[in-house]
Amino acid sequence: MIRLCYLVLAFLYCVPVMAQVAKMTDTSKIFKAVDIFLEPRDGMNGFKVRWLNYLKETMKEGRLDKTIYADHMFEVLVAKDGSLLERKSGSKDLILHDFLRVQKKWKPGIRSGLPIFYLLKLKVPKELFDQVAIEELVAQEDLVKQELLKE
Repeated sequence: MIRLCYLVLAFLYCVPVMAQVAKMTDTSKIFKAVDIFLEPRDGMNGFKVRWLNYLKETMKEGRLDKTIYADHMFEVLVAKDGSLLERKSGSKDLILHDFLRVQKKWKPGIRSGLPIFYLLKLKVPKELFDQVAIEELVAQEDLVKQELLKE
């Protein structure tokens, strides 16, 4: 009998053990919506450079006043078709209006496979008036911000 027990124990040590892993059945982490903010065709840095160059030009023309526009934030809607529109259509700020008039359409943003519109905030950095290089201004995090709007 003792030999039989030893034989069973030896057999158990030699046979590889297979373990079963329980399958995850928790589906509470399924995402229904993913927001995608798409960039302009030449990329966000290209857009920032165009914005800053435009601001420098308007500053040279005397249309951009430091007391009014330093650290001013313009709000632009990126429509479902990718066009850029002033958020407050009644304001008609000529600085922003002239810039948006020459911009090409963006690819629309996407949420769950459907196009969306969102808010784009364009900042006029006060460092622009101090003749800071454009390369330094492009690196600012708050120069262009994107926010999703609730419909």
